[in-house]
Amino acid sequence: MSLKVELNKNFKPSINNFKKNIDLEIEEIGLFHSKIGNQETPLIELPELAKNLGIKKLLIKDESYRFGLHAFKALGASYAMSKQINENPEIEIFCTATDGNHGKAVAWMATKLNKRAIIYMPKGTVAARIDSIKKEGADVIVIDKAYDIAVEMAKKRVSFENQQSGLKKWCLIQDTAWKGYEEIPLDIMKGYWTQIHEVTKQILDKKIDLVILQSGVGSWAASIVDYIITQWEKAPFFISVEPHSANCLFESIKRGKRISIQNNKSTNMAGLDCGSVSTLAWNILSENLAGSISISDSLCEKSMITLANPLIGDPMIVSGESGASGLAALIGLSKNDDFKKFKQNINLNETSTVLIFNTEGATDPVNYKKVTNT
Repeated sequence: MSLKVELNKNFKPSINNFKKNIDLEIEEIGLFHSKIGNQETPLIELPELAKNLGIKKLLIKDESYRFGLHAFKALGASYAMSKQINENPEIEIFCTATDGNHGKAVAWMATKLNKRAIIYMPKGTVAARIDSIKKEGADVIVIDKAYDIAVEMAKKRVSFENQQSGLKKWCLIQDTAWKGYEEIPLDIMKGYWTQIHEVTKQILDKKIDLVILQSGVGSWAASIVDYIITQWEKAPFFISVEPHSANCLFESIKRGKRISIQNNKSTNMAGLDCGSVSTLAWNILSENLAGSISISDSLCEKSMITLANPLIGDPMIVSGESGASGLAALIGLSKNDDFKKFKQNINLNETSTVLIFNTEGATDPVNYKKVTNT
């Protein structure tokens, strides 16, 4: 099946908005990003595709431009790393595990800070993503295990090196949280606020009815949800999307508790190939997602092709595998009559304005050309 859907039995619609004032924090984060070269990425309307999918409007935030890195991840990593340097100027090495974009962001920012970066990557990582991180000056260690094991190895490496030296010259910059490790993931999530703050200004008077959010460990999705439910006058419905082979959030929503997924299957959606949901993310997503979706690689590829070969009147958008998954979920819902109840519950119909995010460009150029024939 190309698409699986699950309504969230624990969904609690947000009715009390503007719960917290984060204006000063948003201003501080935005100022930091501007100092390291951030420029607003475009919010693009696709009117012809919207008609084709049977909805009123389709808006896509295109992150393939961000910092010239072809992904949004640097917003979070850069902010968290700067906070750590402010707290501990003795840091010499930043370490993380990644499927690609987060590690590239850490490597990029480490160079800006004149520090080293050591990046652990899971088995099956494509050469283009490894090379792009090396080009940012990082040392890359590819292991013969999955992403979650890479996270554990990075964590242990930092702990070991700091214990051996008796100093804290190594710093773990991971975008997933667990008990006892929440400060840095929280700063990463706050760094992502710059993106949704841009969207908030860009939508003008458009009312957003549905937001579709990619989820790996869930930190980015939770960041977007947290911002919207506390800052927008009326919160839309949120649904998450993941690959079938790594749908840890989908299964957690289905079972009503945070669980991990362990299997030997793989996906082209490397940025979403994660087996466990971040604890911080789960605290936010478990009650604020209206539902969750998992998709096949083939449906995601259809979405990449759709964006690369747009309908007449719509712009062409370069979107990688993880980047195109939000649209893939929308296509799967819109083109299949089996999900009427699910669509009714999230008010997805001809009057809907849907917001999706192209979270990455062609981070695997070889596969992008193969899929899109461009």
